[in-house]
Formats: sequence, C-alpha cells, structure tokens
Amino acid sequence: MGDNRTLIITDLHGCCDECRQLLDKMGFREEEDLLINLGDTIDRGPAIYETFEYLHGLKERMGDRCVLIRGNHEQMMLDAAAYGGRDRDLWYYNSGEKTVFSFIHNKHKYQEYLAWYEEMPYYYVTDRFSCVHASLSDPDPARNEIETLIWGRDTHYEGKLVMTGHTPYRVPIYFHGDHYGRIQEDVWTVLPETGMIALDTGCVYGNRLTGMIIREDGTFMVTSVPSGVSK
Repeated sequence: MGDNRTLIITDLHGCCDECRQLLDKMGFREEEDLLINLGDTIDRGPAIYETFEYLHGLKERMGDRCVLIRGNHEQMMLDAAAYGGRDRDLWYYNSGEKTVFSFIHNKHKYQEYLAWYEEMPYYYVTDRFSCVHASLSDPDPARNEIETLIWGRDTHYEGKLVMTGHTPYRVPIYFHGDHYGRIQEDVWTVLPETGMIALDTGCVYGNRLTGMIIREDGTFMVTSVPSGVSK
C-alpha cells in the first residue's frame, strides 16, 4: 500500500483480546507499520501473561518498529523486584499480585522477563510528535523528571504534540493549555502541531480500548473497540 503508518495504543492492562480486536480494526500490518504502546501492559486485567506473550512476539518479529514505552505499572514491577518492601507493597496495592499469578498460572515467573521490561524506554520522539506514558511539563521528554513521564496528570500543556495514556477518560481528548475537547472517532483529520492527545479510555474498567492511526501525510484517526471486562 506504500503508506508508512504509525499505530498507537495504550494501557492494555492485560486486555489481550481487545488489543487484538483493535489492531485488526486498525488494519495492523506487522510487516510495515510502526506500532507504539504507551505503557501499562500488566496488572488489573484478565489476560496479563497472554498480553506479554503477544507483545513479546511482536517485538521479536518487528524489532525497532515495535516501541513499548514504560508505564508506571512496569516501573512498579521493576522496583518491587529490585527493592521489595514498600515498593512491593505499592505494586501489590496496584494489582501487582494479578500479574504474579497470571505468570505462575502459565508456568512462568515474571522475574524471568525483568530484563525485557527494563529495556522499555520512557519516551519516544519523532519530528512531529512525542510519546510518553503519562504527561510532560517540558516539551523535550529528556528534560522531564521520570515521575512526570510515568505518573504525571497535568494536562495544561501547549508544547510540541505529545500522545499520552495513564489517566482514563470516557473518550479520547485533545488538550491545549486550558482548552480541551473530545476527539471524534473514525474521522480522518489533520494532526495538530502542539498540545496533548489522551488515548486511555479505561478498557480494563469496562469502557473501551482506543487506538490512533497516523499517516505520513500528517492526518490521523482514532478508533476503539468495546471492553469485554465486566464493570
């Protein structure tokens, strides 16, 4: 087809079926597309190990065209494994035990794959936009505290366009300073140059899983699939 596309998804939280359904709906082409996940692949959901296994396979086959950004849940897991104590308590409080048991149920231990999770970057930058898990204060992701990148919830942002997850909304939202608005789904429009696009629509809480397609001509579309998780 000749059109280099970027597909962005986020906050899977073990919703593997919805991830596959969304990518199918987006016409995901494993051999051509750039796929970016904005973090939080683990904890909370029904198929955590299966989500890991699926993404692990994609990363292995796609290499640099599969970008798996680190979220606060991956960071909590890594901190729990490294330090134990209060870090483990924090992770378990945020559903870490579900990840532990999901791996064990599938005859694995999450500790086997810590190096794989450790390789996840905190951000990804292109000429047109940046991708982080949570938020930015400075438009250059490298100039932000890690706390901001994976935990931040500030939406008063007007710098170079950034795609985020982390904070669940009912619908995808575009923020620019004090202004914000719903992004209409399944409609192609021109990619803004500045502001923040929030893509987490709370799939694991029973709402929807939302994704974004960006074409090389500078247009984009968001689309979603319903959650199969009971509310």
